[in-house]
Amino acid sequence: MRLLNTREYEMWDFVSDEDKPPYAILSHRWEQDEEVTYQEWENRANVDITHKNGFRKILEFRAQAAREGFDWVWVDTCCIDKKSSAELSEAINAMFRWYREATICYVYLSDVTLSDISEPEAVEEFEASRWFTRGWTLQELIAPKQARFYTESWQEIGTKSVMCDLLSHITNIDPYILNGGDLETVSVARRMSWASQRHTSRVEDMAYCLLGIFDVNIPLIYGEGKRAFQRLQEAIMVKTHDQSLFAWGELVQAPSKITTFEQDFGLEPTRWEPPDERHQLLGLFAESPKAFAGSSEIEPCDEFSHELRRTHPPAILSGGIYLGLVTTGSTRTARHLDRIKLVCPTSLETMVLVCRIGKQDDRMVGLLLRHWGDGYHARTPELLVLKMRVDVLVFRSQVSMRHVARDPERPPPLRHGDVFFSRNFTQYGGISLNPGMTTYLSGWRLGRWAGFQLLHCEGTTGQEDFRFMFDVNDNRGVAIAFRRLPATDMPGSKYRKLGKLQAQVIPMTLRTPANESERRFNRMIPEYSFPEEQTRTRVMADPADAWAVEMDGFPGVYLRVQRMDLDEGEGGKLDVVDFFMFPGGSLADKAKRAVGRWEGIEGMDSYRDMVERMEMAELRKNTQFVGY
Repeated sequence: MRLLNTREYEMWDFVSDEDKPPYAILSHRWEQDEEVTYQEWENRANVDITHKNGFRKILEFRAQAAREGFDWVWVDTCCIDKKSSAELSEAINAMFRWYREATICYVYLSDVTLSDISEPEAVEEFEASRWFTRGWTLQELIAPKQARFYTESWQEIGTKSVMCDLLSHITNIDPYILNGGDLETVSVARRMSWASQRHTSRVEDMAYCLLGIFDVNIPLIYGEGKRAFQRLQEAIMVKTHDQSLFAWGELVQAPSKITTFEQDFGLEPTRWEPPDERHQLLGLFAESPKAFAGSSEIEPCDEFSHELRRTHPPAILSGGIYLGLVTTGSTRTARHLDRIKLVCPTSLETMVLVCRIGKQDDRMVGLLLRHWGDGYHARTPELLVLKMRVDVLVFRSQVSMRHVARDPERPPPLRHGDVFFSRNFTQYGGISLNPGMTTYLSGWRLGRWAGFQLLHCEGTTGQEDFRFMFDVNDNRGVAIAFRRLPATDMPGSKYRKLGKLQAQVIPMTLRTPANESERRFNRMIPEYSFPEEQTRTRVMADPADAWAVEMDGFPGVYLRVQRMDLDEGEGGKLDVVDFFMFPGGSLADKAKRAVGRWEGIEGMDSYRDMVERMEMAELRKNTQFVGY
């Protein structure tokens, strides 16, 4: 630590903490181009620095400290060689400790002129000081054991201890902390909230100024931008069990942008939202302390948080965080595809953070996670208020590992000729999902995107199909097969004319695997033992069609196919398929309605005919319908 002598202009380096003399330390707000650097101070005989406000500030600080008997002072402008990255890094990582170990901190407010805070005008001016808006001054307020405030003319305003209530009112920092209390007793979210209204000149400093508040150390990398705040949160996560680190965002009583059962089925329209109206899918860490503005009352529940940390510790993995979270249910929402302007139903998982809101034991905090592919999840910006209490036995049974990472907005890799399955509702378990038997390598290639299934059609011959197979009951199964019929070239187009999509519903018998090889990949083995005439086949009409298949002893199968333009026609076309399979009852009735076929009404096969019957022309102008 380099200290400045109050009697002379010389600086001395004190390497050992034991050798450091008592010193006074300065807290102030930097003025651009007015501060004195270490190099300028050391070279003051050759460089005129007397005209700078920062020089006069140092002289007056030295004089005030000398009058109170101090031989040594420290000022962050001239006592750190900022051209040395090693010295700067050491100083920033140690700065909280340096302020804590100072005998007294002088807080210089260059924008305050009135010193008598018994007067309302003086209080108003004091509260409005920009010193309270700076990131670095947060630790300079909390760390010192004693602090005294001064006006721009070095008139004393008062001490931290005497003005504790006023300072707490201005900053929302607990009086206990201002009086030297243990920061570890305050939740991570609350400490972050203290910095939520503050700012720094450099983006990275918004992280570095909080190192002492959380008692962590990280290397300084100027130029990395917001990544610095991510690294700060990573360091905090490694140190603490407190899941309020993840409790940032808008607190809501119920999630927004959820969908109804009827919208999921396609019975009611779901509006397609442009990208700027959608919830951004985020990672587990906040981008800045501003995200914690509403989190000051959130604190960890010690009843289970320590155990969860020990049994399911978080780990930094592949651009995200892999950790154990308590699951408590799910809700429905929509996913938007831009290239075909389609809305698909999907789900949000509700995950309980082991945190409560304030001192109320029956209000906890939940995150909403959405799966976006390859085992990754992302969170929405909202924090859900949950009416529940910590139940250790229940929570133990509901812990699941999740890999949470920011959604890279990776759209599905749609191509001309693809088949995209936007809905697949059934109560039956799948046996397998594989290309049909063929002597050629199948031209179908299955892709998965955010829980949806996508078939790429790459040079199919018209003799290959793709089958979804389900175990329905009593050793019976159903296969739903799709085949692209041959197509021809379209004159003047770079794309081949898209052949129609043929659908088949095939009844099957099932048997258990007979050997280890069969057991390795299949739960049940399909056998096509039913007469061929029981297989139902339909060539789906272009541009849209619907089909309902009901056979004795099997559940009903309800299909809808719509041919859609890709990239407004510039990228070719693809088929969007919805299929439902239910054994009857209300769900089957809803599925029939969803695909556009009502029981006992003929002539309703065509999806286009059904749309024309809907008296919703005005609504359709501004609404993307995902079925009706």
